[in-house]
Amino acid sequence: MGIFSKIHAYVLIKTRREFIHLRRLLMQTRRLLEILEIGCFVTMNFYFYLLIFYLFLNLHILLLGQNILRTFSMKKSVFINPFVDRGFKILFGQESSKELLIELINDLLEGEHHVEDLSYMDKENPSETTDGRGVIFDLLCKDWDGTIFIVELQNARQDYFYERALYYLCRMIASQGEKGESWKFKLVPVYGIFLLNFKSGETDKVRTDLVIADRETGEQKGRNFREIFIEFPLFNKTEAECKTPLDYWLYNLKHMEQLEHLSFKGQKALFNRLEELARIANMNKKERAEYEAALKIYRDNENVVTTARREGKEEGIAIGEERGVLKTARLMKQNGASVEFIKQCTGMTEEEIKNL
Repeated sequence: MGIFSKIHAYVLIKTRREFIHLRRLLMQTRRLLEILEIGCFVTMNFYFYLLIFYLFLNLHILLLGQNILRTFSMKKSVFINPFVDRGFKILFGQESSKELLIELINDLLEGEHHVEDLSYMDKENPSETTDGRGVIFDLLCKDWDGTIFIVELQNARQDYFYERALYYLCRMIASQGEKGESWKFKLVPVYGIFLLNFKSGETDKVRTDLVIADRETGEQKGRNFREIFIEFPLFNKTEAECKTPLDYWLYNLKHMEQLEHLSFKGQKALFNRLEELARIANMNKKERAEYEAALKIYRDNENVVTTARREGKEEGIAIGEERGVLKTARLMKQNGASVEFIKQCTGMTEEEIKNL
């Protein structure tokens, strides 16, 4: 471990310890406040000072949380972020990395279908009508026997994503239609592999497989339609808990940007190639520029979402604080505190206090 990594680890451990200690203190103070609200056996001055201390602890913990985030950001990534569009294409979308895509697909379809080789297809599927909607896939490829694979990475949460995935597969099924009476509706299988960097809300499983099946017996009918959804936020295994080839893939992809060396190279020799391609230092100038541009867009989008969530939380906190002030003022009034004293403690007007 390098000197900067050691410093980073030391600062992070100290900060986290302080954070945990303050969280415990905060919970104890909160519990005491709840008891005081019920018992009302202390002076209002003591209750007020304890409330101020509780708010101070909240602020201090918030600042510590920001410090932890800054400490994390001190560490420069060794590997690319595979959830950035350009990073994903480097790992799986070029001839030099095709063997990785083949291995990933085979691990997903273990015991069901084995891919020997793949050829990349035109990712754009235009509409057949002037006013129709075309489709551009992240990756589109086919096996030696014509089996089609759609591989999509989706970062931002999107309503109706499962429906969108169905539409994608239907487009590739419909595109197999041939004109004339000689075509007998023979179809090659179409597989959709969708890697989601968000919780869809459709499932609580890491992996969801959709097929056409008999409703009563559950028996799969037809082998021409198959969807696989992987939701990375639901994958929470530690390195030691990973036991299957798919676990190894998901662990490395999910944590790639934070790792210094990829895991499970002993179990999967091909991960040496994955590590080589993923290492930022191995990029040429053009790849580095394209990746950094894509990474900026990815982070900007993340910041937009984070800001929107924070603003929503702040609005909720403001509403909660207002309710808390009203509750405190009402309790003080019930216990005989003067209007003047309640005004000083809560900032409420005399009229507002009288209307409680």
